[in-house]
Amino acid sequence: MNDMNKKVNNILDPKLLLVKISAVIIVVIVAFFISRYISLNSSAKNDTSRNKVYAPMVNKDNKALLDFKGKYPGRKVILACEEDVTNDNRKDLVIIYKENSKLEGKITRLVVAISQDDGTYKYTTPIMAPIDNQRIQFKNIDKENEIEFIVSGEKDGATGYAIYRIIDGQPVDLFGDGMEDCC
Repeated sequence: MNDMNKKVNNILDPKLLLVKISAVIIVVIVAFFISRYISLNSSAKNDTSRNKVYAPMVNKDNKALLDFKGKYPGRKVILACEEDVTNDNRKDLVIIYKENSKLEGKITRLVVAISQDDGTYKYTTPIMAPIDNQRIQFKNIDKENEIEFIVSGEKDGATGYAIYRIIDGQPVDLFGDGMEDCC
């Protein structure tokens, strides 16, 4: 019976009980931080945040951007992203800009400055672009020739996107959803 009382007393001993509870708490905290570390590392490898997925704005001294601003001074550039979208080993520039139209008021358009052999740029026919939160993403979706570019954005809470490819010197809408609501 004395052995049984000692075991019960040991289990109920406040100092021993405090040590056991502290050990459990430490194990739980360490496990939590290890799981967070693993989660952060795996999400960093599969990061789909805007900073990683979307193309960055080119520098202010980008040759194609300066050419566009020189030829079209009344247009306010919102976003300009560079990539070889024509598969000719020269960087082209996808530009989203705002302009004032006498008939429509302020409108948002997209144009591509296609780099030419002689160092000049040929501009595509302007097409409608999202009004707010514009983003451009470049992907070789079909793993062939030209790089596709995805344009997304919003207007009054409605979101949309379209996937374009340059065909015969013009951006062609291959697929999209909701663009009519955000342009």
